[in-house]
Amino acid sequence: MRAAGLAALSVVLLAWPAQAATTPLAAPPATAQLSVELCPPPDPVVPGETGILEVRVTNRGPAATSEATLVVVHFPSPGVVQSAEPPVALTYFGTGSSYGIPAGLAPGATAVERLALYVAPITPPFVTISGDVQAFYPGDPDRSGHTAPYGLTTADTRAHFMVGASSAWSGGHPVPQPGDFTGKPGATVDLPLWVYDAGPSYSTHPVDVAITTPEHTALTGAAPHGCTATGARTLTCHFPVGPRYHDAMFIDPAVVIDPATAAGQVLPGGTLDVVAAQEDCPSPDWHTVYAVTVD
Repeated sequence: MRAAGLAALSVVLLAWPAQAATTPLAAPPATAQLSVELCPPPDPVVPGETGILEVRVTNRGPAATSEATLVVVHFPSPGVVQSAEPPVALTYFGTGSSYGIPAGLAPGATAVERLALYVAPITPPFVTISGDVQAFYPGDPDRSGHTAPYGLTTADTRAHFMVGASSAWSGGHPVPQPGDFTGKPGATVDLPLWVYDAGPSYSTHPVDVAITTPEHTALTGAAPHGCTATGARTLTCHFPVGPRYHDAMFIDPAVVIDPATAAGQVLPGGTLDVVAAQEDCPSPDWHTVYAVTVD
């Protein structure tokens, strides 16, 4: 009996490996597998302007995505991901933004977005801004997400200046000439002259200004800060930096109106000029004329 039992057991043991070998193993389910490739701005970005970051998310797996893919773009504050092309809904958070790629990204297909990275005007020039982009797809074997770093550099600042003669402001901007200067014969009046920075950046370089007051007036009192009187009606002014982005610096020289003038007389000849500014090329906005009306 014992011998017969052992013989039967040996037959079972010998047959099992052969039987197991003939049973095929189940193939793993086909899945989507994502990769992220980036093309950062090729040239330095002026603070106050945008650079384009191209994001390419490719499905390198054997199956289409069955759920949405979350793409997270880290871009350090105070910059912001301003827009995307093709348009896509952006969800903003403290250090960047995110958007979704709908399900159905086919094997070998690529979803491309061109993101406008807005570099804040207060960002210093000649620095490197670093960030990364991550793609998260729940069905991808790599659940940690796929990350690609990028970097861009900032260019020198660029400020565009406008000059004017007026004490009026509208919508947060000074109102250009004609000015609103009036005074009686023999009166002392202040001339609210301004240099405005229309951007896109903060001004970080020196700005030189030349002022001539109207005819039949004479400078009086202390010269405005940064200015030196070079004649009875002329001032030259030097400022180490210009005004901040979307702000103005006021130069308020005081003048005495000639007592011999008469009410209703218009005193022409006032001029205001930016004569040197590294950030901005000379333009008509650098010059204005103004007058004082005797009342």
